[in-house]
Amino acid sequence: MAERLLTPEEAAERLAVSPKSIREWLRQGKLKGVRAGRLWRIRERDLEAFLDPVLHALETAPEDDEPLAEEDRKAIAEAEKAIAQGKTKPWEQVKREIGL
Repeated sequence: MAERLLTPEEAAERLAVSPKSIREWLRQGKLKGVRAGRLWRIRERDLEAFLDPVLHALETAPEDDEPLAEEDRKAIAEAEKAIAQGKTKPWEQVKREIGL
């Protein structure tokens, strides 16, 4: 079965932000999306990765014997900083709060 694609409006509703914010994040590359002409669509897995950078870094990390890329090290450091500052929530908590 094909993965469900969300509209910017659906993603915005799930994150409790405006569709304009979602479109801006898509344009900036902060949130991954698929573009079909002028329309944006967001894979649910990309929305989850956007919400939980630590989970995303772990899922895309190389095998233990491979060194982390600089980009991955920076993503992990940013995620740890956000967690320490209380600026992020675990994905499971976010799913409960939005009723998923």
